[in-house]
Amino acid sequence: MATTGSVDVNLTSYGNMVNNASNLGAEVTGGIADQGALIGLAFGLVIALGALFVVVYLVFDKFMGVANKAKKIK
Repeated sequence: MATTGSVDVNLTSYGNMVNNASNLGAEVTGGIADQGALIGLAFGLVIALGALFVVVYLVFDKFMGVANKAKKIK
């Protein structure tokens, strides 16, 4: 028994799914990269503020040492 006709294979919906999946993957990896940048910024700020407090403490400590020596000289 012979059959005649045409078969229409429409792959547009599958192509759209693949494109959407790749777009989703790009958005997710971009979000992860942004979070990494924010975490790096937070670490940098903590280190910078810690260094600032250390410098202020050392300057204050030296000033108090000089003031104590000046009191002893009087």
